[in-house]
Amino acid sequence: MLNTNSEYQSEPKKKLKDSKKPRKKNSQKNTHDNSSKYFEQFHPSVKEGLETLNELYSSFITNFSAFQPNPLNIFDPELMAKTFSETHQVMMNTYVVNPDKWDEKQKNYLNDLDELYQRTIDRFQGQEVDPIIIPEKGDRRFKASEWEELPVFDYLKQAYLLHSKYIRDMVESLDGINPKTKEKAQFYIRSLLDAASPTNSPFTNPEVLRETLRTQGQNLARGYQKLLDDNANSNFLSLPMFTNLKEFEVGKNLGTTKGKVVYETPLFQLLYYQPTTEMVYERPLLIIPPWINKYYIFDLQEENSFIKWALNKGLSVFVLSWINPDETYADCGFGDYVLDGVLHAIEVVLSISGQDKLNIMAYCTGGVATTLLAGYLAKRIEKNPIASISLLAAPIDFEKMGDLKVFICEDQLASLEERVKKIGYFPGDEMVRVFSILRANDLIWTNYVNTYLLNKELFPLDFLYWNCDTTHIPAALHIEYLRYIFLENSLMHPNTFSVDGIGIDLKAIKTPIFAFATRSDHIVPWESAYAIKEACPENTTFVLGASGHVAGIINPEHRNKYCYWKVDKEVRDSKEWIKEAKEFSGSWWPEWYKWIQNYAGEKIQTSMWQDTPNIEPAPGRYVLSTCPSNNF
Repeated sequence: MLNTNSEYQSEPKKKLKDSKKPRKKNSQKNTHDNSSKYFEQFHPSVKEGLETLNELYSSFITNFSAFQPNPLNIFDPELMAKTFSETHQVMMNTYVVNPDKWDEKQKNYLNDLDELYQRTIDRFQGQEVDPIIIPEKGDRRFKASEWEELPVFDYLKQAYLLHSKYIRDMVESLDGINPKTKEKAQFYIRSLLDAASPTNSPFTNPEVLRETLRTQGQNLARGYQKLLDDNANSNFLSLPMFTNLKEFEVGKNLGTTKGKVVYETPLFQLLYYQPTTEMVYERPLLIIPPWINKYYIFDLQEENSFIKWALNKGLSVFVLSWINPDETYADCGFGDYVLDGVLHAIEVVLSISGQDKLNIMAYCTGGVATTLLAGYLAKRIEKNPIASISLLAAPIDFEKMGDLKVFICEDQLASLEERVKKIGYFPGDEMVRVFSILRANDLIWTNYVNTYLLNKELFPLDFLYWNCDTTHIPAALHIEYLRYIFLENSLMHPNTFSVDGIGIDLKAIKTPIFAFATRSDHIVPWESAYAIKEACPENTTFVLGASGHVAGIINPEHRNKYCYWKVDKEVRDSKEWIKEAKEFSGSWWPEWYKWIQNYAGEKIQTSMWQDTPNIEPAPGRYVLSTCPSNNF
């Protein structure tokens, strides 16, 4: 096991410091040691860097424990072995029956490699040639000019891309394989190929080689020290950090819009924000964040705060802030989060405002809880207190959840349930790992190269800080969500999932819905979010935005950035919708504001700010219960 006491952790830093001290000459110098003579001839700074790297590497080898498990078991060896065994068996069966298919693929691959070699030789001789293969659109790994300008690196790039294509095609063409096994095999293979990219090695990445020459090796020495520091407690299982965490502090330069906590329970705090207009819409807006993340994604900084923007539009804004649960919340499930959480918050806001209805905006899994509540209320005799629902990147059809489905199967769930029950919650930082691995090239390997090979300083980005600032998930809630909502896809099967004994049927929801998703979302593919439009076609307005899961949502109006799409006529499904969609420039926020005005009521003067209690100023204690750290 990796020794984590403070004295031991300081050892690498001490070695780095000591390595910079002048070294005494050895009077008993071995004149026959030619390598030593060669080493002594290096420039002093190069020699120092090599010595430091050698000592850091020795520290890594000495203290690395091969027996420390991956805490998440994303790449569980037993599951991977089972997946590859099944895939290999199908592969053998496929190509024994059809050997010509195997021969054709091998022949095409080897011919491409041969052609690449010939074209590379021609390039060395000064000829201009076209590439055999180019990176896919959006692949930013090979952006350095040397990957095209220098024949050696161009050859490395194309050979890697050809090999990757050959392996992926082999698996894609398999017949008779279990679809879930195939999805896992494709994911594992893609992950391994991503890791094997020549961009990730200091010896085959021209950017790193250029920087190594410029700094005489100091980039590698200092970068490796960062690697050791970041992984002091994780046995080299931590992810490279996304942003400079020291640049932000919630309540100081994040989540600074003036507000107060007006109500709290052991499960949530309710925040109310000071109006910025003299007249406000009579029906309040209640924002429900994901239970895995904190609410201040809607209030990052003043220039990109959705809450600040909504206040300036005359909306009365309330926000639910979830507790960061520990093991004492182990038994909290959907019933608690939907009824004692969202519904309870609704009742408090209505009591404060004196209104009979309000509007809800819910993000990601907060949208799942809100959708379940809407289905629950649709079957109750009591009056529905929700005037409208705005769902932002809320997953509905989990069959369309893309690569995220790879992590959810009976084998993994059984193991996960056992571990989660032992500690009472699912650690929030492990969810960061999952989401990062879905886009490993952008969120892991690019950061690895920049931080540890190029020794670049991290650029501070507020939404990446928020992405690291997660909350835990109670064991019962996480298990219910993964087993029933995700694996069994219960939202798409009426009355198979119940809240407090009431079966949920999405088609029973008659509340007006504004459903928004983003086209490049790797966490909630837009087709999954679109499913609410298919279940409730008459009362759902669907809008699709550009960009991804966070940047596409937090897209301030004044930036006039990205675009969005909408359809003004009825269509059959998501495929027809995207064909008929018309593009509009800029943020989706104004489009939502036009829609919400239909359900916000009249503009009135209110004394709510003066009349409500002030338990404590925003952002409140619950959101400050943890801070992100370098332990991902």
